[in-house]
Amino acid sequence: MYNKIFKLIIAGLIVALAIWQFTEGNIGNGIMFIFLSLIFVFLYFKNEFILLAFLRLRKQDFHGAQNWLNKIKSPKQH
Repeated sequence: MYNKIFKLIIAGLIVALAIWQFTEGNIGNGIMFIFLSLIFVFLYFKNEFILLAFLRLRKQDFHGAQNWLNKIKSPKQH
């Protein structure tokens, strides 16, 4: 869906925001931002279409999963 560079930039900005929250004394907010940045790091290594197809498979919607898998442009890379 999105370019991988944007995912890393967003994760880096969120980590910087988390560090700022730690220095301000807002430990809970900092931890929450760290967890939020881990989502973007996870999405850096996984394809979003595959994750959405797995969600469709959990609901036994095989046609919907096939639609998501067909949107992958180069399946050999993933």
